[in-house]
Amino acid sequence: MNTGSFKTWALVGPGAVGLNYGGLLAANGEAVHVLARSDAATLKAQGLTLTRVEPRSGRVLQETAVRPASVAEDAARIGPADCVLIAAKTTVNDALVEPLRTLVRPGHTTILTLQNGMGNAEFYARHFPDNPVLAGLCFVCVNRVAPGVVENYHPGRVEIGSLGDRWPEQAQSAVAAFQSAGVKTVHAASLDAALWRKLCWNVPFNGLAIAAGAITCDQILADPALKARASVLMQEVQAAAAKAGHCIEDSFLEGQFAVTAKMGAYQPSSLIDYVEQRPVEVEAIWGEPLRRGEALGLPMPELAMLYREIKEAVERRS
Repeated sequence: MNTGSFKTWALVGPGAVGLNYGGLLAANGEAVHVLARSDAATLKAQGLTLTRVEPRSGRVLQETAVRPASVAEDAARIGPADCVLIAAKTTVNDALVEPLRTLVRPGHTTILTLQNGMGNAEFYARHFPDNPVLAGLCFVCVNRVAPGVVENYHPGRVEIGSLGDRWPEQAQSAVAAFQSAGVKTVHAASLDAALWRKLCWNVPFNGLAIAAGAITCDQILADPALKARASVLMQEVQAAAAKAGHCIEDSFLEGQFAVTAKMGAYQPSSLIDYVEQRPVEVEAIWGEPLRRGEALGLPMPELAMLYREIKEAVERRS
């Protein structure tokens, strides 16, 4: 049931992550309104389906059908919400600004971005300076396998913090709503620290899956050279975080490999975008952390090389 301070939610970007968390909130009684485009007809007619899958066997463990409060192709049909969930790819941030002006009431609406990489909260704060801006780091394995259908292979957890750690109250409200919906969620007292920690997985595994020739996570782990490279990339992210004043323990890096081993032949989101000829979040996941690390005076040669390789792979694909 709805127990939080946000009475209405607007979901922008009903892909795997958006439908997963928006669906769980809706299933818990939250009024979630979905702004959709290509999947709008399906979501209106059938709602969405959240499927929990055992990653190695593919066995379905649980299936939940969910009906959002509404589905609209025009933001004006939704109107201002108490909290806007942005789960679209970072590559379309610029295009979202105008629709968001209809959903965001100045001085009232909280913006919560559930996006990969760095720089997203800052982007929305520039365009909506009168509103609290939060970021949610989703440590989860989910894929959208059909319109309105999401498979979850590893529930994981979510960390929610606020830009500059300025809005802890709104962040705590979002945490409470996610927890009530059954999502393991904590408040990130330092959002910057949480972003660097999330990159410890995203940088190597999203990146090497593309640079090594469109391969899955289990193939990265099975190749000694790629696994060693993933470790070096994690260490560079760890060092950049330390330069920024955030300690990431060695045990955390080791845990990333342990968690990944449980995912089986998982395709990271960037790999799916790459294979399906969609824009890849190159700048948010690899470019921005590289620039921030170098700005702190830290050479990041492995990340710089991976960044070049991914850009070249995307260009060759085009």
